[in-house]
Amino acid sequence: MALAKIKSFIDTGLKTVSTPLDRTVNLEPEVGIRIVHSNDEKTLNVTVLGARHLPQNFGFTRVNSYVVKVKLIPGKEKFETTSKNESWPQWNEEFTFPLRKETKVKFGKSKVVEEEINGSRFIVATLYAILEDKPLIATEKKEADKEKTESPKKAGKKKDGQGASSENQESTKNKLFSQFFGKGSDKVAETTVSERKMYEKRRTVGATTISLDPKNFTSKPPKPKHPSDVSTGDMWRPLRPIASGISGAEERRENKKGQLELSLCQEKTDKREEGSEKLILSLHRLRCSLQTMHEHETLKGQMYLKMSVVDNGRVTHFWKSDRFAPCVSMKFAPDMARVAADNPYQGALKDVSFVIKFVSKNKMGKKTTVGHFVIGPDVGGPYGEQWKQALAKPGQQITKWQSFE
Repeated sequence: MALAKIKSFIDTGLKTVSTPLDRTVNLEPEVGIRIVHSNDEKTLNVTVLGARHLPQNFGFTRVNSYVVKVKLIPGKEKFETTSKNESWPQWNEEFTFPLRKETKVKFGKSKVVEEEINGSRFIVATLYAILEDKPLIATEKKEADKEKTESPKKAGKKKDGQGASSENQESTKNKLFSQFFGKGSDKVAETTVSERKMYEKRRTVGATTISLDPKNFTSKPPKPKHPSDVSTGDMWRPLRPIASGISGAEERRENKKGQLELSLCQEKTDKREEGSEKLILSLHRLRCSLQTMHEHETLKGQMYLKMSVVDNGRVTHFWKSDRFAPCVSMKFAPDMARVAADNPYQGALKDVSFVIKFVSKNKMGKKTTVGHFVIGPDVGGPYGEQWKQALAKPGQQITKWQSFE
């Protein structure tokens, strides 16, 4: 009897302990969401509860804080939580999406449309990590220390009269400058620069999609305003990595090293001589996946693109972009980002090809080729197809997405 009691005690203890252990085994990043549908007020209230199991580092950079963005799809409304500097942040912030909207009709009239909740609509919650900027802080401290050490030396060398006169001159100059030019533009520029820096420091941890199927609204909210209000309850969903949006067609399929949108066109001229047209390659856009951007950041360098015209193994023309920080997407001016291959006579393009390289260069001058590809007559796959189509259709721009290898 004693052994049976001990066995039953151990079994019950294991059963009670197994449930919390199962919850902690999964250490994927998760976000907590609660959705309340109010049929009386025609609103959708989304509460961001919190997040857990979040990454502390991105590459060699520590995370400063976290932010969650909530969006209703299809729709334009989107909201964002405040930033939290915690590994397990708790927000409990509520956002309201109106389902009754007023749309404009012809002749200045308006029409009220009530949107329905069904399985074709979704709530997307995306969690961002805002990275720290330690190198800038370190340089600012060094500059501040230098100013502290140099200021007493300069003050000792100056005479009292000269110091007072210079200060008065500087104050009058500042007053005149502020009168004519104003300080509003400086403040706007500072805010735009700060916002740009904040967005550059953002890294996407992941996103989760919640269907607004009526089957998911099975419980009552904690504090209902109306008897008909329904809720999904507290849901903890895993955050999945998202791509850069390059999906759908085969030519826009996601690539680990990145993709370029290029247009190839053979010029049409009024000359009667055959083969007098140039073959022009223009660059439109660069796109990379988030994982690729993080890999580029580990190289600790700046990126640039280079397009070269190679004729019989010799570079005749080339174009190189300015250096830029690792990013997900970037646009270029096709009129400027271009190279041209001369075609003085018929058959001159047989030994010509375009070589495109994606390079990272660090502060020490070390260059690392991230990816490259060649567009030419003897190249197979989509690279050769773009070449053939451009020669077959003079005057037309053949635009395609090409992947780095």
